[in-house]
This record gives sequence, C-alpha cells and structure tokens, in this order.
Amino acid sequence: MFKTQILLLVLLASFFTGLAQTPTQSIRGKVIDAASSTGLEGANVVVLNTDPLLGATTDVKGVFKIEKVKVGRHSIKVSYVGYKTVVIPEIMVSSGKETVLTIDLEEMAVTAGEVEIKAGVSKDKTINPMAMVSSRSFNVDETRRYAGSVDDPMRAVSNFAGVVSNPGVSSNQIMIRGNSPKGLLWRVEGMDIPNPNHFAFVGTSGGGFTIFSSQVLTNSDFYTAAFPAQFGNALSGVFDMRFRNGNTTRHEYALQLGFQGLDVAAEGPFSKKHTASYLFNYRYSVLYFLQYIDPWMKNKIPQFQDLSFKIHLPTPKAGTFSIVGIGGTSRVTSVAEKDSAAWETMEDRSQSTLDNKMGALALVHQVYVTKHAFLRSYISTTYNDIVSSAELYTSGYTLLPEDSTKHRNYRVTGSVNYNQKFGTRYTLMGGITFTKLFYELDMKGRNPFTGEFGQVAKGRGNTNLLQAFTETRIDFTNDFSVTAGLNFQYFLLNSHYALEPRIACRWQVASKHALSFGYGLHSQLEDVGIYLAEIPADGGTISPNTSLNFSRANHFVIGYDYLIRADLRLKAETYYQVLYDIPVMQGSYYSLINSTGDYFSEPLQNTGSGRNIGIDLTFEKFLTNQYYYLATVSLFSSTYRGGDGIERSTRFNSNYVINLLGGKEWTIRQKNILGVNLKGSFTGGEHYVPINLQKSIEQHREVLDEANAYKPQLSPFFYLDLTVTYRTNHNKFSGIWALQVRNLLNQTPDVGYIYNDFTRSVEPEKSLGIIPLLSYKVEF
Repeated sequence: MFKTQILLLVLLASFFTGLAQTPTQSIRGKVIDAASSTGLEGANVVVLNTDPLLGATTDVKGVFKIEKVKVGRHSIKVSYVGYKTVVIPEIMVSSGKETVLTIDLEEMAVTAGEVEIKAGVSKDKTINPMAMVSSRSFNVDETRRYAGSVDDPMRAVSNFAGVVSNPGVSSNQIMIRGNSPKGLLWRVEGMDIPNPNHFAFVGTSGGGFTIFSSQVLTNSDFYTAAFPAQFGNALSGVFDMRFRNGNTTRHEYALQLGFQGLDVAAEGPFSKKHTASYLFNYRYSVLYFLQYIDPWMKNKIPQFQDLSFKIHLPTPKAGTFSIVGIGGTSRVTSVAEKDSAAWETMEDRSQSTLDNKMGALALVHQVYVTKHAFLRSYISTTYNDIVSSAELYTSGYTLLPEDSTKHRNYRVTGSVNYNQKFGTRYTLMGGITFTKLFYELDMKGRNPFTGEFGQVAKGRGNTNLLQAFTETRIDFTNDFSVTAGLNFQYFLLNSHYALEPRIACRWQVASKHALSFGYGLHSQLEDVGIYLAEIPADGGTISPNTSLNFSRANHFVIGYDYLIRADLRLKAETYYQVLYDIPVMQGSYYSLINSTGDYFSEPLQNTGSGRNIGIDLTFEKFLTNQYYYLATVSLFSSTYRGGDGIERSTRFNSNYVINLLGGKEWTIRQKNILGVNLKGSFTGGEHYVPINLQKSIEQHREVLDEANAYKPQLSPFFYLDLTVTYRTNHNKFSGIWALQVRNLLNQTPDVGYIYNDFTRSVEPEKSLGIIPLLSYKVEF
C-alpha cells in the first residue's frame, strides 16, 4: 500500500515537470469478418501519415501489433483481399494505455477483380451487419469529447438526430422520435437488462447517472426505429452496449478524482501464459456540492456507488467464456425544515427517501461450430429494487406517512443464438430466449379525500416470456443489400403473442449517394407489475390488468445518405410510426403512451393509439485535422388517442430539437493535447396536464384539469455546455484534466407545475442550474 501511494505521488508530480522526449505506445488488436466474427489472416493494418510508414500483417487468428507509435491522434487503414477497405480516423494513442482495436471488415459480394472499392471512413457505421436504417455506433471517446455528456454514454446519444433529452440537466432520460422513454430496450453483451440508471424509477430511461462507467465500454450501437429482428420487446429504440475485454498482455490501471467522486479501474491478464483477462471499474460519489449550486438541493444528498466488470476466458477447444456483471446502489434523501415559521410550501414540511438497487450478471459462451458459424449462449439474472417513502410534518411536529413503495423485479434468462455465413452474399442468424419474471409490490398511500393511510396496491408472483427470432442478410451486389426477419414473443401469463416482420435495404446509388428503407412491426409488454398488481375491491383484492395485451407500433423509414467527402456527410431520414393497442383508461385522457414508467394499478384496456411523424437531419464532420462538428435537426409531430377517443398531443410532442456541437484539439509540445468542446441545444417544451386551481383550493390538494390535458406546452429551452480537457503523455503514464460544465448559461426553465396549498397558487418547478464538474484522471 505504501509503495502504491508513493507511485501515485510520483505520477502526479511528473505531470507538472513533463519529459523531454515524445512517448510512444503500441496499437494492437484483431481484424475479423463482420458477418462471422472469424479472424482474418493476412490483413494489412497501416498507420497513415507516419514516416517511416508503420504497419503490420495479421496472423492466423487475425491478430496484429504495431509498436512505437507516437502518442496523439492517428488514422488506421485496414485492407484485405476480397473485403472492403476501411479507414478508422483519429484514434487516440496515449502513453498510459495500449490502444486495442477490434476491426470488422465486410466481404465484397463481387470479387475485387470485377469492381473497385475505395477505402471508406468507418466512423458511425454500426457493428451489427443487420442494421441498415435509423442506427449508428458510438465510441467511448465521444462520451468525453461531446460537451455535456459528462462521460455518460446515455447523455452522449442525446446528440444524435431523433433523440430528445430531458428538459433539464439533472436527468439523462431519452425520448426517441416522440415516444415515451419506457419504449427503449437496454442491452449489455446481448442480454436484456432493466433501466441501468442511478436514481431511476421502474420502466423509464431517466436517472441521474448510468450505472456503469464508460471505461468498460467498447464501440456500441444505438437504434432509433425499425431495428433488426434480433431485438424484441421494445417500441422506440435499442441501446445495444458492449463491454471490451481486458488487456491480455499487461496490467493497466486508471484513477480519477473529481467533484463526482472516485473512479477506479483495472485490467490485465490472469497469466502471461494464457490470454484470459479481467476488467473492472468501481465508482463512488457523494454530490454534496450540488446544494451550493442550487438551493433546491439543500438537504437533498444524492450518493451512489457501482461496480462493473468482465472476465474473459478463452479455451483451446471449448470456445470462449465470459462473466459480465454490473451493479449499483443509489440513495437520495430530502430532510424537512424543522422550523414551521420557515414553511412556505408542502415540500418544506416533507421529507422523503429513494433507494435504488440494480444488478445484472451473465455467463456468456461462444463457440465456433465451423469456420463461418458460431453458437452464442448465455444465462443471466437481473435485479431491480426501488424503495421510496415520503412523510409530512403536522403543525404539531408529528411525522405522518404519506407514501410508501417497495417494488422489486428480478429475472432469470437463458438464451441461445446461432450465426452462419454462407459464401460472400448470405448470412443467417436465429435465436431463442426464455425469461422467468418475478415481481413484488407493496404500495401504500394517503387517501386525499378521507385522509386515511392505507394499501393502494400490492402483488407478488411470477410469469414467463418466450422470445425467438430469425434474420437473414443478402448482399446482391457490393452496392445493394437486404435484411429480413421475424421476431416472435409469447407471454405465458395470458397467452398473448406477437409475430413481428422486419425488413430493410440499402442501395449505394453512386459512390457518394445511398438510399435506404426500413419497415418493422414492434411490440412491447408493460412492466410486469401492471399485469400482476392487486388492488382493494369489495373487501378483497383483484388484478384488473392480467389480460392486458402487447402495445404495438408499425415503423416506416426512408433515408438518404450523402458522403460529401471522406470525413463529411449529410444524412436525412423521414419516418412514420403508427402505434396501436396502447393501454388506456376507458373514458379518460390517460394513456400509457405518455408514461415514463410510473406505478399504475387502475383498470386498463388496449384501445389507445398514437402517431409519430417527422424528419431527422444530420450534418457531420468527423474528427479529422484535430477538429469536428455535428449539427442535428429533428422536426416531428406526436399525437395520441386515449380512452375517450380524443386526439391530443402526447406529453413528448416537443416538435423540434436542434443540436450544434463542435470541438478543436491542439497538440502541445508534440505530446500533450488540449481539447475545447461546445454544445448548444434548442428544444421545444413538453406538453402537460394543467392544474385546476379552483378545485385544488376547494379540496386542499392538487387537482388536474383533465379537460385540457396536454393542451398547454412548456416553454422552449436553450442549453449551452462546455468541456475542456488537457491530456499529458509521459513515458509510463498519462494524465487528463477535465472541466465539464453543464448549462453554462445557468438556465432554469420550468419543467412542470405544482399546487401550493400554503399560498393557494400554482407554482413552477425549475430545473437545476449550472453544474461544473472538475476531475483529474491518471492512466498507467
């Protein structure tokens, strides 16, 4: 321990002194066939613009290593006979960690002797070869480089076209093309997981922070419509995240200290004789400083900790085993004001607690059946536990319970998937997944009319979900490809099922112009608690929603992609989504299409509908010559019909979102990198249900004006974010200073309204103001 402390002090001191020579680092990795994941022997990997030219040829397993590459940004060109050549631009090479890459190459449908394929930039192209519309990849570098992302992958994707972030800086909630955030499917290493956010409620993508660090991620995919058949039980999109393997040749460490807290990571081989490796990251945070930035946070002390890891265990003949895990706890409390003379709102005399626990653990196995076919299977378990309570001080300083909720979801899942490549033109995928769902709920509350505190809903039980899919890709030529498939779901609780066709195609009309089309039928279950919750009725209990069906949506997408030059592109997609069988309350405006995942136990029926129509535009210059910019514009309309049959705007019908991002890097002393990044975001406000002031005064509680539900709209809001980083490279380690400022202009728009019975008035709820975050990270 003493030696470790001395080492850290030496490393930090060296940051200020620097070293004269330019450090170097190695680039290594693996080149694989995109369809079969088979290593490609004899592929050429070259570091562009190096003198002398640095490069390597892959071995029999597709592995390569290039040594003594100077630190800084470098572009990698990868070529292989019969495959499309790619260029991966501006990879960061630092002295603290080896640069390890996995590079996918697509085989040409027509041989190289018949057609010439020029090298293309592989930047936003998805890892999944079945994805052709409404999808893109992102990397870990972007989660720090994009201003406002705060090293969080979920905040990073809010910069993409079609995505609307929460109207405030305290949540990373994701709304896609007018849909509810609960329509998003989360995946890690192929397994479906619950909402992976701290401070989150069930079913929503909202929360304060992602429950795992971007340190463990490798390139991942994000889908916003008409996603491939391998993804089921989702209405709006898919966040398909992948963990990287730990370094197999040397041990590496990272330590970050900042306002967010402590972040510790380690990776390396278990033995020099084998290629098995480990990777883990642990974070602990106590955000006390927030109360000094925003008065609303006084006495509200959010804190969290989480652990994420991957153990990679290849074997000579039995395939590769991996153990993947994520888990975290978070807690936020609000303490009541003890002096009644200071009471101005109900919040002043209220105190509450929210405890959130989430975890997922999987054993994954992949084995090659033939050279071009592999079997991938996993067994996983996930857990989500939310406990909240609220109490209210009376004028006599007696605490009365107001709300109490205990909600637990846990699953056990087994899955088998098969992937087969036939020749150069045809790829087949298929799989089956069985999930056992367990559920517990104990929800109590105070009746606003009688004043009595009692049971609102409860339930405990389990059920099963069966899913299967098959999907194919056919490359008719190098310029025209089609994917088609079916997804099947069967809910054993009530025997409802969904059979969902999917199809997409891409046509490279000319060297710089491409057209795409996609269609998909998508279905989603509600949280299992909606089906199994019991409510009091006639002296007993009933479960009113046991027979509820899937919510469904038809997605149609047409896209145009113009590669203006190798690092500059324009992309446009127009879409039309028809939602139906949405659960609604009969005779009411209420529809789960507007829900972010709140608890609900009233009787529902599948008679609601909705419509999302819009266009997404992306104009992007990838990071080259040490600068980049990204402009996205999303224009859309989102409407629905509730149980009363009246067409209204959905809650999420903000109509537009405009994002403008840019950044520039400067190389200092041939080894250090200064980066400055800005983001401006202009977004329309959400629609809301107004408060009926007169009835609220009469009943001494908040009463909604249901006749005008979702007619009014919150004001548009503009946010400006800033990220400044300074990376120093030394012989044995690198250091990164980061100043990340969210909401630089300290905007505090209204995010909702509440009734204050003290003043007998409707008052706005404000978002958080400016949030500056300073951190220092050392990698060695």
